[in-house]
Amino acid sequence: MQHADLHRQTRRQIRKHIQKQRRQLTTHARQYSAFLVSLQLRKLLPLLPKHAKIGIYLDSFGELPTAPLVQFCLRHGFTPFLPITTAHKPLRFAPMRFAHGKTPLRTHALGMKEPTTKPIVSADMLDAIICPLVAADTLGNRLGMGGGFYDRTFSSAKTVLKIGYCYDFQVMERLPVTNWDQKLNLLLTPSKVRYFG
Repeated sequence: MQHADLHRQTRRQIRKHIQKQRRQLTTHARQYSAFLVSLQLRKLLPLLPKHAKIGIYLDSFGELPTAPLVQFCLRHGFTPFLPITTAHKPLRFAPMRFAHGKTPLRTHALGMKEPTTKPIVSADMLDAIICPLVAADTLGNRLGMGGGFYDRTFSSAKTVLKIGYCYDFQVMERLPVTNWDQKLNLLLTPSKVRYFG
């Protein structure tokens, strides 16, 4: 029992530390990181089909800016999808709309922006999902906010390409993992793309 409590405490401490670092970033540092990650995105092209459907998200909690993800999708003819959250269930996704203005969004109770558009699809209908995280390690493990949304989603969508997206300082040598944590296939940061298989 003590080991499990220590494990939870360690994960909580990592979350607190990284979230504090993200909050301390200047606007310039965030914008420069977004520019650098836009240069890394082209490395994903050989891994994606021609008209890929890609799950992305909108940054809401100091994450690495996601505007480069939207621009990448539009530039290469991919369709970006945004997640819809339901408690204790895998995420579902709705396409972003650009033809008639912006995608209508609502703010979820947890603070993230969600689309109100249709159709809504399950994660296994997508080619890739680029997901937020609090921390990742050099083995492809990720630590999220603690709600388990992406772990449930990746567990139910085995063939989707799982791509983590974060600042370089969020990458650690090793994270404490649990048996329900789902590994990433790739990790995209401003300095490089890490491949995990």
